[in-house]
Amino acid sequence: MSIDEAITSFLNGNRPSSFRKSQYWFVLGPNGELLPAKAIWSLATGITGAKFNTTHAVSGLSDAGYSVVDIRHIQTSEKFDDAVEKSLATSSQDRKKRLANASKNPVKKITMVEQFVRNPDVVAEVLYQANGKCQECGAKAPFNRKSDGKPYLEVHHKKTLASGGEDTVENAIAVCPNCHRKAHYG
Repeated sequence: MSIDEAITSFLNGNRPSSFRKSQYWFVLGPNGELLPAKAIWSLATGITGAKFNTTHAVSGLSDAGYSVVDIRHIQTSEKFDDAVEKSLATSSQDRKKRLANASKNPVKKITMVEQFVRNPDVVAEVLYQANGKCQECGAKAPFNRKSDGKPYLEVHHKKTLASGGEDTVENAIAVCPNCHRKAHYG
């Protein structure tokens, strides 16, 4: 079967014989989901997992144009924030020594982000009701958007979507960037 058919089959609950949960290597599914690379390769080729290794699956999927991810190399923003805190805990002199030896060009990486698909009508209505004023501090929007000249405000969910909050007008307010940062980090 083709790789696309193997992905569909896996998403429909089919598993190859001797299926074991993947630890590190995943192929990106059609909706951004992470699917076990070795299982997908096994379904696509009909070869049981014991007769090939993960390197074969990764190479085969990559060669066929599929995005394959090693989750050991995913860095979350929390890890970066921790690294900044660790750097701040050292002396400026130590930081300057590290900076003198550091590459001036950052390494690029591919990241995957899980996002909520928000309702554009909620955002539009909340911005309309705010009428260009922050609904937290009451100040006028700090600037106008280049794209359309409308006041720049950000829509913030009172109870975050990640915490089970609803994407509704009642659960959202329009805030200036400072109040939005304060709501999340203050």
